[in-house]
Amino acid sequence: MQLNNQSADFNKQQAQKLSQLLIQEANLAKNLLELMLEEKSLLEENRADKLTELTDRKATCLDQIEFGSRSRAQLLLGLSSKPTTVARMNDFISKQVKQIQAILNRKIDTLEEVLEKCRHQNSINGMIISMSQRNIQRNLNVIKGIDQNTMTYTQSGQTTPLDNKGKGLKA
Repeated sequence: MQLNNQSADFNKQQAQKLSQLLIQEANLAKNLLELMLEEKSLLEENRADKLTELTDRKATCLDQIEFGSRSRAQLLLGLSSKPTTVARMNDFISKQVKQIQAILNRKIDTLEEVLEKCRHQNSINGMIISMSQRNIQRNLNVIKGIDQNTMTYTQSGQTTPLDNKGKGLKA
């Protein structure tokens, strides 16, 4: 009976550790999301001067998330013999009482939701960066006089294609 109590206590402690790691990862992911939203604002405002500092903060946050993920994987490695971290976590959770299963599953869902928001925001920020790069390139092409799609306005307000026979400005 003593061995069963010790095993149950150990199991409960490990479940608490896993819960704390999941909470920590979710909080870090929320911080990352806030940084990404701040990044979006800076990109929209064309504030490149502030992006370097923000990029450093994002890198630090990502490193912390990575460390938390490795810590969780290490904890689970000792708790299950399944081949992957996800399988180990599912195996460990399935062996818990219903209440602990529900708590851990809610924490996993929270983490996954925040990470999905981060992936979505990353995609949005990437699109903003891509559009900015295209606009910059288009403007450079106009200055160089090599943009085939550039239109100008005549005195009467009609649009006409820009003559691209080397009459562009030299940069």
